[in-house]
Amino acid sequence: MWYWVTSGNGKHCPLYNHCDFRQRGGCCLDDSRKHVNLLIESEQSDSSNYDFIKGAPLCMVFESVERLAEKYLKTGKVHCPPVPADIVRLADDQHPVEVRQTSLKAYHGAIWRLREGWVIQLKNDDTSATRRFTLFHEAFHILAHLRATPVFSKRGGREYIFNETLADAFAAFILMPKQWVKEKWAEVEDLDRMAKTFDVPRSVMCIRLKRLGLI
Repeated sequence: MWYWVTSGNGKHCPLYNHCDFRQRGGCCLDDSRKHVNLLIESEQSDSSNYDFIKGAPLCMVFESVERLAEKYLKTGKVHCPPVPADIVRLADDQHPVEVRQTSLKAYHGAIWRLREGWVIQLKNDDTSATRRFTLFHEAFHILAHLRATPVFSKRGGREYIFNETLADAFAAFILMPKQWVKEKWAEVEDLDRMAKTFDVPRSVMCIRLKRLGLI
């Protein structure tokens, strides 16, 4: 996965222009990223706003992100929701990862590489569920900084939007593993209860259920 990511420019999926999956009509997460980001940011409550999202298999890039998330759940010995926030410290097994809430303005989260380790900053005005999603989004950036260059050598700016999509995908996969979501949905079939059980924003859960073809 890191090879694919570093071979791109950070703006689009590195396979975008020659992706067999996309050319066959597969649901390309790169194509829908801007609309999805708007839904996440606004936390829209009307499920009809999510109808453009179709349940479909993932391309190989996002499959690899999903496998990465599964690896960290297994390493952290997490078997049911909600995923504990402290497994974010597995992002770097050589250096400590500290989490701080602060009064961020422009972003929901940020990471800082210090000499002794990492600091993840989370916006203190956000809900607990939003902070959890942001936390694992930022954890992906730590993983990427450790393994991928030069695409992840800078942060911020719209030109790096695909890397943000990857980070959102990692957060979704680790907080809402597909098998857990399928099993719980069969039991409750209620969006609000699902969001509460997994402790994620309602908008994020709605997108996950749509991607899995459950609603």
